[in-house]
Amino acid sequence: MTDDIRGADRATYTRRRLLVAGGALVIPVVVYSQVRGRKTESAVPSTPLPTPPAEPVGVAPVAEPPASTVAPVVFDHDVAEGSSGDKVVALQDRLRGLAFDPGPSDGYFGPATKRSVWAFEKLIRDVASADVSGVVTPALWQRMNESIEVRPRRSGPGTHLEVLLPSQVAVLYLDDAPRLITHISSGTGETWCGVVIVDNDDGSQTEEGICGVATTPGGVFHFERRIEGWRNSKLGRLWNPVYFNYGIAVHGASNVPSEPASKGCVRIPMHIADYFPSLVANGDLVYVFDGVEEPETYGAQVPTFDYPDPDYVSTSTTTTTTTTTTTPPPPSPSTTVPEPVRSATTTLSPPPPTTSVAVATTTAPATP
Repeated sequence: MTDDIRGADRATYTRRRLLVAGGALVIPVVVYSQVRGRKTESAVPSTPLPTPPAEPVGVAPVAEPPASTVAPVVFDHDVAEGSSGDKVVALQDRLRGLAFDPGPSDGYFGPATKRSVWAFEKLIRDVASADVSGVVTPALWQRMNESIEVRPRRSGPGTHLEVLLPSQVAVLYLDDAPRLITHISSGTGETWCGVVIVDNDDGSQTEEGICGVATTPGGVFHFERRIEGWRNSKLGRLWNPVYFNYGIAVHGASNVPSEPASKGCVRIPMHIADYFPSLVANGDLVYVFDGVEEPETYGAQVPTFDYPDPDYVSTSTTTTTTTTTTTPPPPSPSTTVPEPVRSATTTLSPPPPTTSVAVATTTAPATP
């Protein structure tokens, strides 16, 4: 990651985003169905977690809205990254009204607007993360101006975050209404080794050679702590991290590609990370859906912890200023790297099944 701070412009933009985030949103309405979750027998932890509905709300539409809906601004050609003009302003305004954040309505289709379109494609159109285009065709623009409603998979008062790993999207809800929908990039699932620079609490920095597994575990968590500004961690360089599972955090990154790319954290675009910490409080719930089991099946599943790289050769010592690092040579083919030790996870019995109810609507509208 690289520094992508914009000084005074960032502060001005952050205030603008907070005003938008705190104001009324034009909430869309799409038809969503409820999908039966997978149930398994498991032990109940000593500290019970909030009981979710037995039938989590899915994200697969069961009906298409009428084709007669007319968008307020007509798109007679595709709009994509690099485009500019009134159509882009209309696009940015509409995305913001749907709780996505494309950046300021400046009429320029840049990376922030593209990632916002990605999130719309994935969450609303159910496009696979690998297949997003970021191109707003006349047909997609028409769809954006039809009735859409985004409903939580877990309901309850207050603020909670749902991280949807299969879709690479995260949705922040306030009293079950979407306050922010963002594209994310989570852990790759790969085993990695490298030299890292870690910021210590006393202001010093330490160089370490470690290995780890880049996983973002599914489960139910709470935001626990946060750090303002940049933080060098074992998982990489993080902007405004808000931690929810040991060293795993939601944080800003200059590189948030369309596919999983982190070492386990949940990367979000920098302009959203500027104000995201102000939207959540320590103690707010975080549900991470991995597409395999329901989060409550895992409980507060711990990540795979890092372990020392056996081939690491130290090139520096603890310092209070800047540490110079040198990447050690690759390990010899004869060297065996031990398998990481995985901690046991806590599980929790899922609630009893209930009758699935479909929701019908009418036309209107988750850096290391």
